[in-house]
This record gives sequence, structure tokens and C-alpha cells, in this order.
Amino acid sequence: MRIIIAYLIIFLCSGYLYAQDANAPVKAVKLSQEINFDGIVDEAFWGSIPKVPLVMHWPSFGGSLTENTEIRMYYDDEYIYIGAICYDSEPDKMQEISFKRDAISEQADAIALVLDPYDDNENALVFSVTITGSRADYSIKNDAQGGDTWNLSWNSYWDAKVTTTSEGWQSEMRIPFSSLRFQVEDDKVVMGVGAYRYIARKREMQIYPEIPPDWGFWSFTKPSMLASTEFEGVKNKRPWYTSPYILGGTGYHYEEDDLGNNVKINDDDLQIGLDIQHAFSDNLNADFTINTDFAQVEADNQTINLSRFSLFFPEKRRFFLERSSTFDFKADGNNNLFYSRRIGIEDGELIPMLGGARLVGRVGDWDIGVINLQSRKLNDDIAVENFGVLRLRRNVLNQRSYVGGMFTSRFNADGRDNFAYGFDGIINVFGEDYLKINLAQSQDSEEDSGLNTLDRSRLYLEWENRQSKGFGYGFSYSNVGDDYNPGLGFERRFNFTEIQSEIGYIWFVDESLKLRTIEISANAGTSFSNSTNKLETRTFEGELGLGWDRGNNLGIRIEQLKDRVPEAFDLSDEIEIVANEYDNTTLTLTYQTAPVGLLLANFESQIGTFYGGDIITASIAPEFVVSKYLQFTGFYQYSNIDFADLNETFESHLARINMTVSLNVRWTASTFAQVNTLNEISAVNFRLRFNPVDGNDFYLVYNEVINNNPDSVVPRLPVSETRAILAKYVHTFRF
Repeated sequence: MRIIIAYLIIFLCSGYLYAQDANAPVKAVKLSQEINFDGIVDEAFWGSIPKVPLVMHWPSFGGSLTENTEIRMYYDDEYIYIGAICYDSEPDKMQEISFKRDAISEQADAIALVLDPYDDNENALVFSVTITGSRADYSIKNDAQGGDTWNLSWNSYWDAKVTTTSEGWQSEMRIPFSSLRFQVEDDKVVMGVGAYRYIARKREMQIYPEIPPDWGFWSFTKPSMLASTEFEGVKNKRPWYTSPYILGGTGYHYEEDDLGNNVKINDDDLQIGLDIQHAFSDNLNADFTINTDFAQVEADNQTINLSRFSLFFPEKRRFFLERSSTFDFKADGNNNLFYSRRIGIEDGELIPMLGGARLVGRVGDWDIGVINLQSRKLNDDIAVENFGVLRLRRNVLNQRSYVGGMFTSRFNADGRDNFAYGFDGIINVFGEDYLKINLAQSQDSEEDSGLNTLDRSRLYLEWENRQSKGFGYGFSYSNVGDDYNPGLGFERRFNFTEIQSEIGYIWFVDESLKLRTIEISANAGTSFSNSTNKLETRTFEGELGLGWDRGNNLGIRIEQLKDRVPEAFDLSDEIEIVANEYDNTTLTLTYQTAPVGLLLANFESQIGTFYGGDIITASIAPEFVVSKYLQFTGFYQYSNIDFADLNETFESHLARINMTVSLNVRWTASTFAQVNTLNEISAVNFRLRFNPVDGNDFYLVYNEVINNNPDSVVPRLPVSETRAILAKYVHTFRF
């Protein structure tokens, strides 16, 4: 009888836990039992906690789960705990791909916890662990929509253990509350919570809560669709994380002297520094850095730029990543009033930093972000600089709408100062329709233009429908002045006015078929020069996309571009695109193989006309898992442009290969080699990491840039242009 009553209580609790009023937060289970944190979910109390009700997200939303999964969650005063039992009818086919930290992949079986700590319906943190015990943590922003929604470079302090059995695998995870930032009201915290299990060979994702894949690939992490969950009696302990480091290295680089000769400069280095993290309130987190170093950050990928506009590279440095969406002041594409890579990086070279601080969080109803950093002098060409950012914004009308402002400053020791400031807002007008407003202006000490002129301004207006299922659309207006110069921003082009429109439709095909989605879209844009009021560019692009249930995708895109080039630009050292009017038409095919095995690849090919020539490009990006100890990824791109009228041919090869060796979850080594025939350079990067616990790291890094054709100029270039060997150790103390 008591057993029946106990099960009845659990059943009723389960109903209370997961079937309440949709507007009321779910109440998380709080227990005080001790756990033997070993990756085996065998403590008796686990059985008293209701299982998370999982539904199929992929490949067939709402379909029958093919494998049984038990995920349970509880918390105490220190941690959020996850216990997962992942049964598998074919355990010998479970996919283990790597021990490496942050080796997130659709090729690996995994479980994950998704948290929106502020329950702000915009940002989330994902904590994932695979069968090998490899942990990955990454941040989600912009409500998991758009092309820039996640960042794998974000890292936190947490732990996970894994065991495999004859019936599948099990895992225990614990996330310290001290690693999260959240808001306490009346001794309660409300967070958005989600969880999932991913079975790689079947591309099956089992998810909680029930989130349809209507918003694109990252729908399963969509913060606004997570279950609002209440944690009672949680305190924000706000520890001090103090991380001193020591770095030693040797190497060299070459510089030209007054006579044009290449002179070798030795770069022996020994330095110490300090990074500190602390939350001054439940909602306000600060990072302090002294003698900042980013030597352990992975190298950028080489690229071939076939346009007359600037290229964008993503941020990888941890210092800038926590709640980085607070600092977003974006217009179209990657154009942003603040681009953190303007700090400490010049033409791809790291600039030494004396230090500074970063403050991010919430004060009352306001999101706030503050950055101030000071660089050291590198050489006569790069002077000491101070970089400052102030960002404020707050919700208005509803949780999906905000207004805000930003101010950036850049003070140069040579007297070249720059300021930029602006107002922005996103209004959720109704449903999935949003109005975006972005107005910015810059002021530069080297310019004589007045403070309030259109030439120094940028205006962006956009109306878009964000739903990725059914009919979608977007309309935008941009105006960028000729003298607009955000010293800490990214702007692809200047001095133009542009109108763009986009429409599309996505069908979700009957789930009895292998073909799962059909997408058609068309967009068009016209831009005019602000100086002449004449047409500068006109584009039209139509695309058909097909997606299958196993994740393989086919894309067909045709693009027409009329480009009136105002000034000549170099395609290479030998080929110049002269100022003229050009009509380019290209057809592009893309294909991604199903990410369900240990070998996958992306293919892309393009054919058409290009600035008076005929273009053919082809690329392949394979990924091959040899074992959980060894993995390879690669990339190869071939480009050929035949300018028959000029009797010239542009040809380039770009190749990358990455080999990763991971002995266990603590030791990882990776080798990264790149060859770029356009720039006639090769680059080699080796990185060894020992990570016994979060916050304690030893890095051994080797970088070298090699000139492929040193005899191409006079005087002869050195074969090895730069070389650096660095060793760095970081140890984190928690107070």
C-alpha cells in the first residue's frame, strides 16, 4: 500500500512539475542528499525525481523515440545536477569522436542542459557532454535566430562524469550556481531550462521542453521557448576567480629597414599577468586583466577575398565573450558599432595589452556593458591606445523589445582620437514581426566635418518576420556616410544608400517522406552612391534548398550583380579590377552530407561571370573521425577566373588541415596547417593543452609563417617570416 501511495505522490509531483499553467514557472526539485559524483546514476534518490518528458525534435518532430532516455534534474545550495541514463539497443554503434574540450559535433552522441539564467528570452548557455566525457559549453544569443547565434569560445566552470554500460551510457553533470549570473527576487530565481539527448548515427534529438524546429537549426536552444523554472532558496555566492599566469617564449620576425632590407628581430619574452572575475551583485559581473595575453587563442582561418569589401573574422578571446550580445549594436550583416577585434589585434597581429576591465550585467531594468582597455606600444607604427565602450539598453513594451544606446572611444598617443555613439531599438510589433532601428554617428580628430552631419552618420531601418516556417519576409533601408568612421566598429562599405527586400517560404514535408524541408527564397537590393546619387550596385538572388531527415542538404543559388565600381581594386598583385560597370551572374551549388557517421563533407561549386571574366570555384570541407583519439578536418578551395580580354588568369589554391590528438579529457594536441597561394604564404600552428581542472591550464604553442615564393621580390624574402614558441601556465584560485 505504501508503495502505491509513493508512486501516486511521484505521479502527482510529475504532473505538477511538468504540466502546470503555461504562464507559471515549473518548480525545480531541491534535495540535500549527498551524491557520489562518478557518472553512474545509481543513488536511490534519483528514482524519486520525475523524469524530464522528452519529445522528438529531429528527425521527425513529435515522432516516436527510438531509444529510451531518462534525464532527471535537481539542485541543492551549490549546484544544479543532471542525471542521465541513455539506453541504446546497439551500444556498439554509439559514436565517440573525441576527448577534446569543446569538440562539439553532430557526429557525437551527447546530452546537454540548456539554461537561460536571467530568463530574458534572448540569451542561453549550453552545457554538453559526450560519451567520452568531452565537455562543451557555449553561449546562445539573439534568441537563437540569425547567422550569428552561438559562440563555442565561451567557457565556464562546471563538471561532468560519464560511464558506458552494456545497455548504453550514463552521465552525471553539475553546474555550480557560482558559475551563473541570475537575478534573485523574494528568495527565488527563475531560469529558462531545457535538456536534450542526441543520438548521432540516427540524427535523433530528444528534447525538453517541446520546441518545434520552426526557427531553423538552433531551435532546440531557443531561449524564449525554454521552460521557465523556479529555484527557491538559491544564493549568489559571488566568488573571486583569480587567475595569475606566467608565459615564456622565444621567436623572431622580420622588419624592413630604411634601405628596404629585411632585418631579423628576436622576440624573446618572459612575462606574468593576472585575470580576475567577480560578480559585484547578483546581476553584475566584472573581469579585470593586467598584462593581458591571448597567446593560447586559436589562429584565424586564411581566406580568399574576391570582393572589394572588408572581410569579417569572429571573436575567439574569452575576455570578450560572456553576455557578448549586450554589446551588439548591429545593422545589416556583420556591420556593428562595436567589433571587439579592433582591440588588441592589428592586421591579424596581436597587440600587447597593459590591462583593463569589463563589466556586464543588469542594474534595475537596464542591461549595462562597460569595457576599458589600454594597449602597450608595439613599434613606431602602432602607438599606445585606450579603448572604451559603454552600452545601455532596457526592455520596453515586452521581453522581445528593447531600446538602448552605445558610446565608444579610441584615444591614440599620437593624438588621433575617435568617438562613436548611437541609438538603437528592436520592437516586437506582433507575432514574429520585428521593427529594428539603428542610428549611429562618429567623430574623428583627423576630420573637420561638423558633429551632426549625415556624412558622419549611419542609419539602418528593418522590418522582418523571423519565423523560419511558412512565409517569411524582410525589408530594410541603409544609409552610410562617406566620413562615418566607428573606430571600434566593423563596417563593410561606406558612402552609399541601399534598399533591400527578401521573401521566402519553407515547407515542412509530410514526415512519411525522407525529404523533410523545401525552402525557396528571393532577395533583391539596390544601392546608390551618396556622392553622385548614381546606381552603385543592384543584386538579385534566388535560392532553392532541400533538407532530408538525416541532415543532408542541397542548395541551388543563382545571383545577379550589377556593380558600378567607383575605384579600381586589386584582385591580386598582377590583376586589377578597373573602375567600370560590370554585370556578374553566378550559379552556386552546395551539398552537405548527412552528419550521422564518422565521415562527412561539405561541397560547394560556382560557375559564372565575374568582373569581365569567367569564374569557376570549387571547395570541399571533409571531417573524418579515425577514433576518439584522432580526428582530421580539412578544407580545400580552388578558384579560377579567366579574363580573356586582358589575356590574364587569376588562379588560387587555399588549403587547411587540422589534426587533433586527444589522449583523454585532460591532454589535447592539435596541429593546424594552411597554404594560401594568393598571398604566397603557409602557416603552421601547434597547440598542446593540459587541462586537469577548469581554470588550470598549461599551453605549449608553436606558430610559424613561411613564404612560399621568397624570390618573388627584391630583396629576397626570408623563407620563415615569423616564428614563435610559447609556453603558458594559468592557475585559478577561488576565494
